[in-house]
Amino acid sequence: MILAFHAALIISMLPSSNMKKIGVIGVGNPLRRDDGIGILLLEKLADRKHELPGDIEYIDGGTGSMNLLHLLARFDIVFIIDAAHFNAVAGYGKLFTLQEIKNNRTSLLPSTHGSDILEIIRLSKNIDEAPKHILFFGVQPKDTSVGTELSKELQQNIGKLVTKLMREVTKIYEELL
Repeated sequence: MILAFHAALIISMLPSSNMKKIGVIGVGNPLRRDDGIGILLLEKLADRKHELPGDIEYIDGGTGSMNLLHLLARFDIVFIIDAAHFNAVAGYGKLFTLQEIKNNRTSLLPSTHGSDILEIIRLSKNIDEAPKHILFFGVQPKDTSVGTELSKELQQNIGKLVTKLMREVTKIYEELL
């Protein structure tokens, strides 16, 4: 009887097959100053994961190469964090949907890596491995030259960016799950 109770308790603690999987992927090159912001924010977010809802996987996506292609298939919802040029003040972070990026392609580059990430997403859709929801948290860089330190503008905004990102992840989690 006790064994059956423990088995039922363990089974009840397992994630439901209906539970959506969420991945947060930081992308960037820490050897190109502000371009490393995606990786840094991912680390800060993972350090505070106990303050976030649900079962979220945190992944260092490096420079966003083709390695991400099959990784996307593991999730229903993906947040990609990266430096992005969207004509904002350096250090400002904003959440974009994939549709917003497609609609504004001329004035918005979703990543300092050009259209690499958009190409990976397009390919993942072509092979039916794309998540249902893909969101980009872009941070406007100031300096992506060679170097390892973030610009002063980004350094001063790290706390605000982490707080904003946590709010966005929580909001989307609550809306979509």
